[in-house]
Amino acid sequence: MTVKVWGVVQGPMSVDDLPDDEEMPEDMEWFMICKTEVDGVVEDTNFWFEDLDQAYTWQKYFTKQIEPIVIEGDVD
Repeated sequence: MTVKVWGVVQGPMSVDDLPDDEEMPEDMEWFMICKTEVDGVVEDTNFWFEDLDQAYTWQKYFTKQIEPIVIEGDVD
């Protein structure tokens, strides 16, 4: 599977801001809502990060680039 991440819609945000019933991967502290494309279908998707620096790396990328981040393989 190929996922193209086209940009950040919202975030980074702390997982502490999520409702208690929201499921999230273990050991993740931050997330961002990103515009993604899979098989030609575009939708908003949560991406999870262990620390704020990882999330800011993505955010900074999209302030300077218009090309998507392409993720190959199995994505949960």
